[in-house]
Amino acid sequence: MKEVVATLRSVRLAYWVILVLVSVATFSVTYYRMTSAACYSGTVLGRSCYRGYFTNAVDHGGTFVLPTIRNNQAIPAATINSADALYNLLRSAYNSSDPQKHSGASFIYNTMKKNTAPGVGRNISNAQWIDLRDSLRGLDQAGKIDWRANVSVAINSYWQGTDEGFPNDGKTNDDAYYENFKNETGITIRDYNNNVVYQILRRCANPVGYPGGVPEPRNYTLTPHVDNISPTAIEAGSKMTVTSSVDNVGQANSQTTKWEITQINVNPGKQAPHENNAGANALAPCQSGGGSASGDYFKDGNSTCKNVKKGSGIFNLGAPSPNLKPQANAIDIGDLPVGTRVCFALSVQPHSNTDARWMHSPPVCTVVGKKPKVQIWGGDIAVRGQIETSTTVKNVGGSTKVFGSWVEYGAFSVGVNNRFASGSGLNNQTNNTQAAWSKLTFANVDEFGASAFGNYTSAANFRPAPGVASYFASLPNKQAVGGASVDLSTLTFATGATPVVRTAGNLTITGGAIPAGRSVVIMATGTVTITGNITYTSGTLSSIRDIPQVVIIANNINIRDAVKQVDSWLVAATTINTCYNFAGSLNSNKCNNTLAVNGPVITNHLILNRTAGGDSGAQSGDPAERFNLRPDAYLWAQLQASGNNKAQTVYSTELPPRF
Repeated sequence: MKEVVATLRSVRLAYWVILVLVSVATFSVTYYRMTSAACYSGTVLGRSCYRGYFTNAVDHGGTFVLPTIRNNQAIPAATINSADALYNLLRSAYNSSDPQKHSGASFIYNTMKKNTAPGVGRNISNAQWIDLRDSLRGLDQAGKIDWRANVSVAINSYWQGTDEGFPNDGKTNDDAYYENFKNETGITIRDYNNNVVYQILRRCANPVGYPGGVPEPRNYTLTPHVDNISPTAIEAGSKMTVTSSVDNVGQANSQTTKWEITQINVNPGKQAPHENNAGANALAPCQSGGGSASGDYFKDGNSTCKNVKKGSGIFNLGAPSPNLKPQANAIDIGDLPVGTRVCFALSVQPHSNTDARWMHSPPVCTVVGKKPKVQIWGGDIAVRGQIETSTTVKNVGGSTKVFGSWVEYGAFSVGVNNRFASGSGLNNQTNNTQAAWSKLTFANVDEFGASAFGNYTSAANFRPAPGVASYFASLPNKQAVGGASVDLSTLTFATGATPVVRTAGNLTITGGAIPAGRSVVIMATGTVTITGNITYTSGTLSSIRDIPQVVIIANNINIRDAVKQVDSWLVAATTINTCYNFAGSLNSNKCNNTLAVNGPVITNHLILNRTAGGDSGAQSGDPAERFNLRPDAYLWAQLQASGNNKAQTVYSTELPPRF
């Protein structure tokens, strides 16, 4: 009542009494009832006091610009504390069939835009509303909207739609300004130079003061990129790191923005979804793994996806933005089949101040390969250079397993031994420390007692290779093979009888099934090419003379990719190649049969080209090549050396103790 009285002190007594009587009946109306004494000079947005913004009609009485919603407030402090919340309130009022709400929201829109009356009227397009929303968002993000403080101004406003029956008071559906000092809770909007450009009261949604106009938004656009994935040479169970960045081009830092890094697993030979056309989309990148639930942009019939890292933040201006670079470390890609394409993409949302959709980067991909393993059973490995292999650590059936190459007994090398196990150390291993599986590696400590592997002795002092070739070269009974291609089963001699050494230059061995009690010795001065399996009988042997055996001695020995088993001694002066006949670069689709060699192997250079094994799950440790020095080789050699009751050494090896 004090405010009503203060406003009406200059009015003659009889009129004052009428107003006081009305004020007892309805406070909300009398609060905004005006007289000519409460009029500002000049105009506000082209209208003098009491004149409707849209119609220019004179109407001295009225009420709140928008009706109250909660806690006696038209703009509730409990819920309207952001640009989007204020925008949604205005749009809801604008879409209402209530004339007070529709006219009030239109009035607020036009005055925020500082439009001279009648502005754009009360038919405001969606694009015009969105433009205002973006302006408010930019200011809110920049901290230019004060949602809590009081406003203190002399110019107020009201809706003219109520009639209390005094002169110049009608029911005009319009909004107008008048002079009426207020100091109460409101919302203050400043421009980017901190000038106050708009104020509005929370209690009644009345725009107050002289509008300065909400400035146009400072635009920004975000473009995400995956900068690097590492390593690029991966296998099933690998752990990867993804580094990324976001370009922010425009005039302002971004608002708080969600970002997500997505892993996409693509079937071999297929493309990732949107690999060549990624961009803005309403769909979120991937729901799996805790990603946003509004879509699966990176999933289709040839691919699966999962979120591997997510967060939110403000991307400052820059290309790339200097302050925030999303990264994901130690990503377990999973136990994936060889050939699977593993891709990563970065997505941000909203990607601009005018577009709330996601922006997705093109996926960056690599291919799951394998690290083929080799196993040596029944003997040692002795190398005059260094041994260089690798291990794989992966989760199999809920347990961490370490897979790699190994020898059953000792590992001797002149150079270093890197990641090659001795004593069958990587058979069912869980410890990835080399010392844990190098008990029979010579050496496995240095002169100070620290772990160090290999460097057993100098090349000059290294044990000599067995003289298998020189022994058979010294035998007198030699016969030419008589052809360029041969099945070994046609060249046998009786085991225990005088050996027959078959000689050749270059020779192709098409295979051969060697029966019990028969043996073959080949000595070639050129290259021996093995194109078919060489196998010993699998039947029961009743004596040492029943043992079949094959010895192949050559300058080079090449084995075709289709060959899976070679039961033979392989002795090459230069090179043994376990798979020589592939075109182009070696990949997992070539030389992918496991090769089993049963017999001693002696060569200057062993090329292990097989790609089998090393797959997923329980097959992770399967070897590509397996060399097995079986007891039958020792027994056969002893029989040959002891002919005519005379023992002659043809092969010897040092065996470490086994307990």
